[in-house]
Amino acid sequence: MNLINLSAEPVGKLYSWIPHDLEAETVVFLPDACPGKSPLPTGTAVFTHQPDWRKFAISDCGCGMRLLRSDLAPAELTLSRWDQVADLLRRNKGGLGELGGGNHFLDALEPYDDGPLHFLIHTGSRNESGHVDALIDDPAQFDAEFDRVVAWAADNRAAVHEALNSVFGPLDLILDLPHNTYEILPDGGVIIRKGSVRVTPGDLSVLPSHMSGDVVLVRATDRVGDILYSISHGTGRTMSRSDCKPLADRFDFAEMRRRILIPSGVSDASLRTDGPYAYRDLDECLALIEAYVEPVTRFAVIGYMGHL
Repeated sequence: MNLINLSAEPVGKLYSWIPHDLEAETVVFLPDACPGKSPLPTGTAVFTHQPDWRKFAISDCGCGMRLLRSDLAPAELTLSRWDQVADLLRRNKGGLGELGGGNHFLDALEPYDDGPLHFLIHTGSRNESGHVDALIDDPAQFDAEFDRVVAWAADNRAAVHEALNSVFGPLDLILDLPHNTYEILPDGGVIIRKGSVRVTPGDLSVLPSHMSGDVVLVRATDRVGDILYSISHGTGRTMSRSDCKPLADRFDFAEMRRRILIPSGVSDASLRTDGPYAYRDLDECLALIEAYVEPVTRFAVIGYMGHL
């Protein structure tokens, strides 16, 4: 196995995260690599010819991010407007246009180069993804259901987009990229991407850090082919949710709320396991992948919503 380590973790730890029954030719660990509930660690790309590879491609299929640009100045983001969007998304609970839970979010962004207000949507496929799990031994049905769920997740991001349109006016789509997918290659091999985005040289992608940290739009370099045409979907967690409590107890949520608009009704208690202290710094992440991406536009987060 060829293991490519672009994370800050020691190689020995990474090997312990690889499923014991995975037969892979190449495994790429990106800066946001961390173990989770899915078969593969988040922040990985795997190349394999293993016949039963589908069992590793499940969990939140099609989860992804959508970046949007408005014609408004960042100063036109108000709490009243932000609350309107939150109310619309709450009404979508259980259907298209719901943010979901965990680390899924909607950010309002201000470019450092004095550009217009942007928005970043990160949502998953929620309960839809579970329909794929039982089909791992039926390739045709698995592939068809996987495609349906990936399309559903894209439609969900589009529905959040529509909610933003209704409050902020028409928004331009910059990119919409899923990061839990697979790609069957002509030679019969497959690349499974878990928490990683497919990019080719020149493609744009987006890297968020945490609810009060910077976001950067990046462009893939020619070297991205060396890492299975895959790139990180964020900076990644540095601790588990269960380990967050001591830091959450000391964190000044009131100070963060003075800097960043958070909708009414989102309590500090709901943010404790996803606070800024739980995630890697953006510049630390970029240093690990500097050969594979070039920064295009950097943004400050000026509005956050999640855990609605």
